Amino acid sequence: MMNKIPKGWEVKKLGEIFNIVTGKTPSKKIREYFNGNIPFVKPSDLDLSDYIENSEDTLTQDGFKKAPFIPKNSVLVSCIGNLGKKAILKQNGSCNQQINAILPNSNFDMKFVFYYIDIIKPWMKQNASATTISILNKSRFEQMPFIYPNLTEQKAIVDKLDDSFAKIENAITNLTNAKENLKLYKQSVLKSAFNGDLVPSTSPTHWEVKKLGEIFNIVRGGSPRPIKSYLTDDKNGINWIKIGDIETGSKYITHTKQKILASGLKKSRAVKAGDLLLTNSMSFGRPYISKINGAVHDGWLIFEPKIQISKDYVFYFFSSSDTYSKLSNLAVGSTVKNLQINFLENFEIPLPPLSEQNLIVAEIDRRFAIVDKTLNLIDKSIQNAKNLKQSILKKAFSGELRSEI
Repeated sequence: MMNKIPKGWEVKKLGEIFNIVTGKTPSKKIREYFNGNIPFVKPSDLDLSDYIENSEDTLTQDGFKKAPFIPKNSVLVSCIGNLGKKAILKQNGSCNQQINAILPNSNFDMKFVFYYIDIIKPWMKQNASATTISILNKSRFEQMPFIYPNLTEQKAIVDKLDDSFAKIENAITNLTNAKENLKLYKQSVLKSAFNGDLVPSTSPTHWEVKKLGEIFNIVRGGSPRPIKSYLTDDKNGINWIKIGDIETGSKYITHTKQKILASGLKKSRAVKAGDLLLTNSMSFGRPYISKINGAVHDGWLIFEPKIQISKDYVFYFFSSSDTYSKLSNLAVGSTVKNLQINFLENFEIPLPPLSEQNLIVAEIDRRFAIVDKTLNLIDKSIQNAKNLKQSILKKAFSGELRSEI
């Protein structure tokens, strides 16, 4: 919220200028109310685009009669839960009770109102009811201070924001595409590695093909139950490694959110620093290397080597999309898929001599380090672009864009 009103601008309560309508859901017990051709907007439909032409849920004419009429060009704002999500309705429709609709006023550019919501979000959060779920009811929403210039300047500001944001979004799209291309490159590196094409000094002609069960003793983690009776707040307790301890983008498990007692370890599976793990619940088939000793949840598989082998080599083998695709064909289960150990033991892996394994790992590490550094720079650039949008918005609603319009 701005501290100073730009010269020539006015400030009024939102409800003094606009009619505000809170949505309502027709009875879901009556199926005839739904699956028509009239938009019925929920918070999940907002923020996907500036404008809403279609929504996930729709109403029939009968259902529309049981819901508030929201005319096109209304600005829809989520006021329960995730406050301040918004979009402009492009055709007559309705919305559920989590949304307040700001109905169009011919004296105002509704896209200006749309952009204004981003500036006023802090006020919305401060004035929401202090419950488990944030709620900004209609009466309080109507008290929102609305600061605005004349219609001509509103339109000029909107044009400037549209133009600037389009350029920024185009830049973000290009950066995002570059990220995806780099991820594809990483997969091409892995494909070359296990085809024997990555390191010229390696010779796949003398590689072996081994079953995983010949190389590893594969065991499932174990979860002592009831787990609460084995948890401890003692910082010297035993690390309790669960799927939730995965760090996105990392190949390592470095810490755990919870610890268990020694008695819990007896009912679980121990893991040593350096051990190779594979997820086997929810997002199955994802490899990690433990950097810590601990006990392992039954959502993990542990690979205990029978021979001398580079665990990093096997980690990268499991990281390959080709490997994951093959593992997907082995996974069983309807709701939650997992890998059966007996199937996994018969899964084949190309196995060069240990010296060549190390050469391959070193080359993958080298290339991935360059890619990861570039990905980090791209992520920073994307965040900078998003920050630039916020900076431009602040300028727009503090009157600083006047000299640029």
